Amino acid sequence: MIAPSKRGRPSNRYAVELDGRPCGWLTDLAGAAVGGELGSTAGRYEELTLRCWPAMPRCFYEWVLRSFAPEPAASDGLLVLADDGDRELSRVRWMGGVVTEFATTAIDAASLETAKLALKFSPQRSQRGEALGPPLSAGATETRRPLPAAMPILQIDGLEEACSHISRVEGLVIRQRIRRSVEDGPPRLEREAQGIYTSPLVLTVPEAKAQGFLRWLEACEAGKSNGRTATMMLGAPSVGFTIAMQGVRPVRIDELPGDDDPRRRELRVELKAREVAFALAPAK
Repeated sequence: MIAPSKRGRPSNRYAVELDGRPCGWLTDLAGAAVGGELGSTAGRYEELTLRCWPAMPRCFYEWVLRSFAPEPAASDGLLVLADDGDRELSRVRWMGGVVTEFATTAIDAASLETAKLALKFSPQRSQRGEALGPPLSAGATETRRPLPAAMPILQIDGLEEACSHISRVEGLVIRQRIRRSVEDGPPRLEREAQGIYTSPLVLTVPEAKAQGFLRWLEACEAGKSNGRTATMMLGAPSVGFTIAMQGVRPVRIDELPGDDDPRRRELRVELKAREVAFALAPAK
């Protein structure tokens, strides 16, 4: 299901660059706390949250992959606040930013235009600067109008047909704790021992199409299933940003309140994954 049109330019206010390359636009940002402002000269962020539409370009999602790699890698970045005429109003530059949390809002087939992503990170250093004056470059402005939204493409081994009828995916949070090691040489990024936390994946499925999920839950409760593999692709199919989950198991299935007609009843399916990773489609 595709939204009928692109969102307007004013919905995207912040052009983002990563390691010197334009990497799309953000709708808003929050969480910087230096006197209640976005930053200060030679200041430092406590934590910053970036929000955007899911159909971001490949280079934006590459930052997520680098951050959650077995050996996390940081990126330098630039945020430029622009007016409706693509004129720069202010800017914030950061050094050594690594993503510590990736989160989605609920994604509903009936209201795809509201779906967003949020990234949290704490840069090593940051600096706020004044606007440079001229309009932004063509390379930055050409991606300001976001692409239409689409339902995530979820695939679970043996449940391909049931997954094609999912009408809602609740918000998902994937989080890691990173420390900067300064022993024995230059600073290094290290993931703390507890690894990567993933919230449950919660789906809404028509009851008439959910028999595969119900049988799977029964098998897990009887000790006859060790979990399955699941992938969920977000954003533009050409980018192919995918959340890959291993050891996925249903932990509960509940009937949602609603219509008494059994043909329209829906179930809430809660899944948990043992491991999670990110992937991108091969570059063309």
